[in-house]
Amino acid sequence: MRRFAILALAATFIVGMTTATSAHIGGLVFPIYEIPTGDLPDLRDGTLEDWEDVLPGTSLDHNSFLPLNVGDGAGINPEDLAYRVFLTWHSASQTLAAAIERVDDVYINTYEGGDLTGLWRFDSIEFMVDGDHTGGSYNGFSGDEYTADELKLLTNFQAQQYVAVAESPDGRTLGYQGSGQGWVTLPPWADAGGYAEGESPNTSVIELSVTAWDELNWQGPELSRRSNLVAGGAIGFQFSIPDFDTEAGAYHGFHTLSGQPNTWRMAENFVDGDLVPCDVGDCGSAAIPTAVAENSWGRIKATFR
Repeated sequence: MRRFAILALAATFIVGMTTATSAHIGGLVFPIYEIPTGDLPDLRDGTLEDWEDVLPGTSLDHNSFLPLNVGDGAGINPEDLAYRVFLTWHSASQTLAAAIERVDDVYINTYEGGDLTGLWRFDSIEFMVDGDHTGGSYNGFSGDEYTADELKLLTNFQAQQYVAVAESPDGRTLGYQGSGQGWVTLPPWADAGGYAEGESPNTSVIELSVTAWDELNWQGPELSRRSNLVAGGAIGFQFSIPDFDTEAGAYHGFHTLSGQPNTWRMAENFVDGDLVPCDVGDCGSAAIPTAVAENSWGRIKATFR
């Protein structure tokens, strides 16, 4: 039996959400429902039933996305690639969680493990987060302007792009474009699971949980500052769904929630997420985000001078 304790409060909240938030792109605003600790889905149980039981329904599906002119430029066609997305947030751990089910006519995942920065080359999902809703560049900086050490600090510093596949030989299915893979993509800051089954079509499921960071210093959480996720607040976020039909890295299609290019480096091309509260269990019991006094990019950059 589905539990919809959050619905009464959420319905009132959503009525005014399009005016409460200034969207990154074109007024695109999506609700993200809070759930209590007792309802957190198991990321490795091989089913989406636990997501279906605690959320009002699917958060997004392929009809929510727009294709980019990438590779073959394949459009939205559920016979080619169909998908649905569940999205939630958890106040107590200050994390965001998502589950994505893909039904693909051709499934490409030849990932051999050991290089989490290369997960984008396979049938996967990309999840981007701008926790403080400020936009700005967060990747793709020029080596002409910054030293190698500065580039490592800037990449994913003020927003983050995570990439996940459904399965991996070494069990590591979540990565991101940057240094610090040894802690950023592992518990307690992040976690992921998934599975794939069948051929032509193939069904794959990716489940993940990540931390949003206002300032992510790859050298460790003690030098970083977590975003403060609060009921009624807003974040920027983005999903991209790549599709490969011939070989790894050869795009057949590439769909994004905002329909904008360069989401991998520009957070202003994200959409908005409104953090809808719930009133059961430990909802609203926000943890205090990790913070260090001298951790802004201005101070970090000054250390190189």
